[in-house]
Amino acid sequence: MKKILIAEDNVELSDIMRNFLLKDGKTVYQAFDGVEALNIAKNMKPDLVLLDIMMPKKDGFEVCRELRKYASFPIIIVSAKASEDDKIKMFDLGADDYITKPFSNKEMVYRVNAQLRRYFEYNKNSLQAERQYGELFISSTYMQAKVGGEVLPLTAKEFKLLDFLTKNENCLFGKQKLIDEVWGLEEYIDENTVAVTVARLREKLEAKGVNHIVTVWGLGYKWQY
Repeated sequence: MKKILIAEDNVELSDIMRNFLLKDGKTVYQAFDGVEALNIAKNMKPDLVLLDIMMPKKDGFEVCRELRKYASFPIIIVSAKASEDDKIKMFDLGADDYITKPFSNKEMVYRVNAQLRRYFEYNKNSLQAERQYGELFISSTYMQAKVGGEVLPLTAKEFKLLDFLTKNENCLFGKQKLIDEVWGLEEYIDENTVAVTVARLREKLEAKGVNHIVTVWGLGYKWQY
């Protein structure tokens, strides 16, 4: 069941949008100001955000900018601001679609489903080139991991280890399998090197509040989120 966050300070409109999405089988969270929207997005990890621009505490421009520091899920702007400049600014900040108020709620649900299909099909077809776990964002394409927008200082082997484990989430791997996948057959290392590399990677992640590498004693390691 896909999770949708509605960030809209008009309670009546938010409730109407929520009801249409619930009827479509979605799980719905509601935020009524920008700060609340960011907190819910961080804690509940929605699959898509419907974002108003004119909100108290933090407006939609700032919320979109903050979300795009770590999140790749679709963001659909829902706003009475209909100028071309506002639309261009939101797209530049990373929005995926823009709905101008007043709007058809049936069309809103259609656009939500279209963005979700596009997003999850892209992730499937890109062989998990990008993955996100809370504020941790991993890009296989750029061989880079970020937490809260800040690049983690990983060695090549540490990144390859993180990349392999996260691509195979919840799968348990012994040390020899990790040697084959991360170091390759051409490079001779012993199993202690694997343990040291895992420890260093875990230390760097835990320093940023990320703790998802699980050790199964006597068997190996897995990424569990």
